[in-house]
Amino acid sequence: VVGVGSDGFPASVGPHASPDHSQRAVPSLGHATPVPASVTGAKRALRWSVQGASLPLGWEPIPEGLPQLERIVAEPHGLWVWLRAGYSWRDDAEAVREGLALMLDEAAPHFARLAAQIGVDRRVEAVRLAATDVIDGDLAPYIASHGGKVHIVGVEWGDAGPVVSVEFAGACKGCELSEVTLHLRIEKALAKRIPALAEVRDATPRTAPRLFQGLFRRPPVSSS
Repeated sequence: VVGVGSDGFPASVGPHASPDHSQRAVPSLGHATPVPASVTGAKRALRWSVQGASLPLGWEPIPEGLPQLERIVAEPHGLWVWLRAGYSWRDDAEAVREGLALMLDEAAPHFARLAAQIGVDRRVEAVRLAATDVIDGDLAPYIASHGGKVHIVGVEWGDAGPVVSVEFAGACKGCELSEVTLHLRIEKALAKRIPALAEVRDATPRTAPRLFQGLFRRPPVSSS
C-alpha cells in the first residue's frame, strides 16, 4: 500500500482503489546501480532500473511497508531510492527490492491518475537526477577521456518539455566538436531515459558563433 505522496496528493493504491484502465502494462524491477557521488545522499542511494510500463515522471511514493526508505523518486524507467539512517544496503537490499516490486504491482493501474497530480517542480527534479546520472555517471569516462568536464547549470520545463542547460569546461570549452558531445552523446542518452526531453542546451559563454551549432540536434519531440 502506498501512502500520501510528498507533493501532498493522495497516492494510496490499495486493493480497493479505483484503477486507471488506460494503463495495463505491468512494470518490473531490473538491476540496482550506485548513483554518482555528485547526487545528494549518494552513499545511501541506489537507482533501480524498471522494465515494462513507464512510471510517472517525478512520482514520489511513500510506501508504508518500507520503513527503511527515506525517499523514492521515479523517472520513466527507473526508481531512485534513498535509505534512512541506521539501515544498510548490505542488510536491507533484498527486503527493499521485494517491497518496491509489490509497490509497483499495486500502483501500475493508477499511473495515469498519479501522473496528472505531479507538479512541475517534481518533474524537473527527476529530470535533473537523470541528467546527473548520464553526465556524471554513464558518460563520465568518455568526457574525461577528452580532458573535458560538463556541468548542469539549469533544468526547466518549457512548452515543448524539459530543457537541460549545461556548460562545457576543460578541453571541451570552446571545442567545436562539443556539439557532437552535446547532441549525439548527452542529449541522445538522456532522451532514452526521459522521452519527453525537449533539448539539452549549451550554455557555455562564447565569444564567437559555434561552427556546428544545431547541426546534430534531435528532431522536435512530437506533441501527439
